Amino acid sequence: MQPEAGHDGPDPVKLRLAIAGAIALGLATSGGAQLANHLPPVLMAHPSVTGPMLPAGETSLVNGAVAYRPPNAPAGPLPLLVLLHGAGGHPPGFLQKMEPVADRLGIMLVAPHSVGQTWDLVENMAAGDDPWKGIDAHRIDQVLADLFKRSAVDPSRVVLLGFSDGASYGLSLGVSNPKLFTTVIVLSPGMWAPPRRVDRNQRVFIAHGRQDRVLPFATTSDIADTLAHAGAKVRFRPFDGGHHIDPDALTEALQWAFQGGALQQ
Repeated sequence: MQPEAGHDGPDPVKLRLAIAGAIALGLATSGGAQLANHLPPVLMAHPSVTGPMLPAGETSLVNGAVAYRPPNAPAGPLPLLVLLHGAGGHPPGFLQKMEPVADRLGIMLVAPHSVGQTWDLVENMAAGDDPWKGIDAHRIDQVLADLFKRSAVDPSRVVLLGFSDGASYGLSLGVSNPKLFTTVIVLSPGMWAPPRRVDRNQRVFIAHGRQDRVLPFATTSDIADTLAHAGAKVRFRPFDGGHHIDPDALTEALQWAFQGGALQQ
């Protein structure tokens, strides 16, 4: 799978400033606790194993989001994969690229989108501002609440996946909401806003290309090390390549995220 069209990632100079800001936020670990200067949003939407079944195919949701249920998926609650696009990416395009994967695994997809060109956290960090100033998290919460009203979802397998700026945002938001997201998959992130603490039961899968010229590999390696030292259950998957979604890394991530579940072969 190749990168989405459009500029993916902030200006390189601003990126260096944002990375410095993320490091300055830091993680002061004591007994696994992580301390940050800004409070991350707590998402209030909660899935339920009871409820209606989403129609097969694509369904439009609030805030312009789109959900997808495989035509051959079994009745009852399904695992859910939440997709966060990269900067300048077209959310329906990302969703449609992932639909064959959803068909194979028997999982639902939902693709919200940012208000601006990229996720507000990335823009805020590049400006040296409060990472969580903005409405993207609230809009994602509304999308999930809308989906959970329309379809039963397995609460034990709600997974957040982001690419590039979506990975930076997804890592920051996902690790801050472990009660909702059982696994967080981040593919080629560039920065993050650390939460106050990590949940040692949540899985975090991180992949990044060693030859990435858009967002630095070294930064992601440092993030993975920091999470591991804080006690998180991290799997870091470097690969030989640039700024794109590596198919093998994606397959490994999804297998790890949904392992133990009744997945379709």
